[in-house]
Amino acid sequence: MDIFNKAMGYVLRFLNDIVGNQYIFALLLFAVVIELILLPFGIIQQKNSIKQARLRPKEEAIRKRYKGRDDATAKQKMSQEINEMYQKEGYNPMGGCLPMLIQFPIIIALYNIVYNPLRYICGLSNEAISGAVSVVNSYGYNFDVANVTKRNIDLMSAIKNTIAEHGAGVFSGVEGFAERIASVEDIPSLTVFGGAIDLAAIPAFTAFNWLLLIPVLTFVSYFLSMKVSRKLMYQPAQNDAAMGCSNKIMDYAMPLMSVFITFTVPAALGVYWIFKCITGMLKQWIIHLCMPIPKMTEAEIAAAEKEYAAKAPKTAEREPSGKKVRSLHYIDEDDYEDTSSDKKNEKKSEPVSDEKTEEEPEKKTELEEKPAAEPTKKRGLLGRAPLKEDKKTEKTDNDDKN
Repeated sequence: MDIFNKAMGYVLRFLNDIVGNQYIFALLLFAVVIELILLPFGIIQQKNSIKQARLRPKEEAIRKRYKGRDDATAKQKMSQEINEMYQKEGYNPMGGCLPMLIQFPIIIALYNIVYNPLRYICGLSNEAISGAVSVVNSYGYNFDVANVTKRNIDLMSAIKNTIAEHGAGVFSGVEGFAERIASVEDIPSLTVFGGAIDLAAIPAFTAFNWLLLIPVLTFVSYFLSMKVSRKLMYQPAQNDAAMGCSNKIMDYAMPLMSVFITFTVPAALGVYWIFKCITGMLKQWIIHLCMPIPKMTEAEIAAAEKEYAAKAPKTAEREPSGKKVRSLHYIDEDDYEDTSSDKKNEKKSEPVSDEKTEEEPEKKTELEEKPAAEPTKKRGLLGRAPLKEDKKTEKTDNDDKN
């Protein structure tokens, strides 16, 4: 990690020399350089978003099949079908996370650079920094050698003031110091607007000063960058109510968290955060113009629904009693148990009791003792309804008797 910090510190020192030892402009150029380094990853992320947007109709067709189902089984099956569709189409949902992961070590490196500029920007060794502490302490300062090697942003200002008052010759006895710092111009200037704002200081509410503008501008820039990114980048399909609530929380939670951080670190880090949000919005807008996200049409949704309807025909649900009913959700009902067939199997597998075996022969004897059954009535050709018998003969016999 120290090697990475030194590399970032060398870049920041080079940019500081280009802008004439104006640290705030060096931070602006540093933010631009970082966005240019991340540009290829941003293009990859945009291509990934375009591919996901093109798969949106198929994803919506799958979600529509499970519309109205809130049980865990249906949700799990819906997610499984969507992931299978992604794999079949060659899309990786985690493909756009790499640019976000790369930014974290850059922020950490800049944090270390801002806190330890004598080491990572001026290039002094820990021995040279310890020797400089002894010199400035002899002129009325009181720095702790054990802690100043890790956080020497205040020591840098003390060295600058000592050189301005007594000359650089007072540090001639410090080994490795004169080769790096020969005059005040070799020390990064952390003050802007004629010394009105000291970027080495930490913003606080103790007294009103211009440093309080940095947390405010950090909140505004971060809030706008999230709004612009959400508008220009593809947003995956989610539940509308839950997604709206989550977006509102994130729109305010993340900027407020950044404001809290700016009250705990030197103002230079907050300034870089502001520049990063501005340059990030500009980069995202340019990428969006060159590679716009395709919009989903009704025709594409209808074609996707037709495709998935052909792949997954409608099936019947079964109630717990085993009775089949028609599904209202048009989904595969593999999660329902075939209760009717289970009951049939249970009946087949039930052992026959001894009482039943004893009763069966008795029933047979009773049937044998019964007289022969009356002849069956005549039936029609279809064998379903009995035919009416001809009762004319009965009527003639009655007439003769009378």
